[in-house]
Amino acid sequence: MSNLSSRLKNRIAIYKREKVKGGLGKSYEDVFVKNIWAEIKFSSGSMTKGEGDTESNNTRFKIRIRKTTIDTSHYIKYKDLLYEIEYIYPDFKSNSFIELFVKLKTE
Repeated sequence: MSNLSSRLKNRIAIYKREKVKGGLGKSYEDVFVKNIWAEIKFSSGSMTKGEGDTESNNTRFKIRIRKTTIDTSHYIKYKDLLYEIEYIYPDFKSNSFIELFVKLKTE
């Protein structure tokens, strides 16, 4: 097995939504947190038909990163695509990496 850190070849950006006070009350603003290296793997995908001839895409990925402070309120940008973090799974073996299970956000 190759060195795990050598497999982190994708540069992703982590963002969070933060409440800000505006002229019309509270609103949300996207705040850049940091760039980190990651390994992105396809997990599953499906298309479902909805009402009115609409289709929805359910594409999920597993992103492996070095251990950092992150939670499900953050989201990831990679190659102009947004990924919502569904849940986070720690690496119990080495305790230096975490796996993020994400869903491709399509609108």
